[in-house]
Amino acid sequence: MMINTHEFTTQEDMLAAAASLRRPRGAPGDVVRDAASIIAQVRQRGDAALIDLTEKFDGVRLEADSLEVPRSRLEESLASLAGPQRKALETAATRINAFAARSVPPDWTSEPAPGVTVGQVSRPIEPVGLYVPGGRYAYPSSVLMTGIPARAAGVNEIVFCTPPGDGGEPSPLVLAACAVVGACRIFSVGGAQAIAAMAYGTERVPRCKLIAGPGNSYVAAAKRLISGDVTVDLDAGPSEVAIYADETTDASFAAADMLAQVEHDPGSLAILVSESDEALGAVRVALEEAVAVEGELDLVRCASREQSIELLNAIAPEHLELMVEGAEELLGAIKSAGAVFLGQYAAVALGDYVAGPSHVLPTGGTAARLSGLSAADFLRRMNVISYSREGLENDAEVASVLASVEGLDNHARSISLRTARK
Repeated sequence: MMINTHEFTTQEDMLAAAASLRRPRGAPGDVVRDAASIIAQVRQRGDAALIDLTEKFDGVRLEADSLEVPRSRLEESLASLAGPQRKALETAATRINAFAARSVPPDWTSEPAPGVTVGQVSRPIEPVGLYVPGGRYAYPSSVLMTGIPARAAGVNEIVFCTPPGDGGEPSPLVLAACAVVGACRIFSVGGAQAIAAMAYGTERVPRCKLIAGPGNSYVAAAKRLISGDVTVDLDAGPSEVAIYADETTDASFAAADMLAQVEHDPGSLAILVSESDEALGAVRVALEEAVAVEGELDLVRCASREQSIELLNAIAPEHLELMVEGAEELLGAIKSAGAVFLGQYAAVALGDYVAGPSHVLPTGGTAARLSGLSAADFLRRMNVISYSREGLENDAEVASVLASVEGLDNHARSISLRTARK
């Protein structure tokens, strides 16, 4: 574990400062090149490529018939869970569903003029493909945080992909979470090859219209590469946290939350910003006293609160913890973050599992332009327009004049034919 210290006490260029803190992290080599090669193999060879790539990257040789996990295994996995584990999954699912339902945009209509009605209606996108990370840990929470918002949006056809374990199947916890989501399909395929399979389809994996879910740098690269052909949610790569601290911050809380982020991935971003030497020193001590982990942690001293907020907005972190006095009053100054956690007790881990909003959030600074995953992302909006005879006569002249200005005579004629008809 490496603890880096930085100091910005003059009028720094905060975008440059943020970029320096976001030093290159993650997998070595040309990740984009490797992801592109994997995508090409899956497009050319379908299930055969999935089998070979799964053996190469996960050390498991699957048969084509075992790529998809039988639905009966999902229910068996849920039934076999210990009571506290099942209760935790079901409680989290209830919270996530409640939040997701609130985020579904309502259909609406309006009458801007007599005889004219306009509005919008939503329809679910389907099928959707949802990626669930694997590797060193199992993530049933990611099943819930993607599948339940999709269900709240009305999606019926849900396809999950996640890496297999040593026995050839995903973790039983992941399978149980899929059972909680209900009536979904799950394939034992991970990495960039899973993204390619859901984007373009194989003999067994259906082609999906939208792909969502977090993953490592290869998954994120694959999502960017296929985004011209399939809708993708956001750039959800290695996890991030930025913490704003002062003398009132409990240093042990702050240190624990930084360590929790690099627990996901040694390349994760974990930054603490403060104007207080006392706060920075206390967090350093708490980190040094903790069990060492792999990864780099950054402690940053700024000259003023204004400078600290400017830096945090420039970093645009996935998770932003305002662990300072008067955190609620600072929220208005925060412009760029995937999710904001207010106060000492709002641990990111609570948001990861049970608070309700999806933990699939933008990373890599993309929180400056992207929002976290919600039920609304699984919907497409359709505009609806209705005219009565009265509405036609009121608007015909305006539309005809504009059509004539643009030289589109048949546009104008399509209107005049209607006004002439008695």
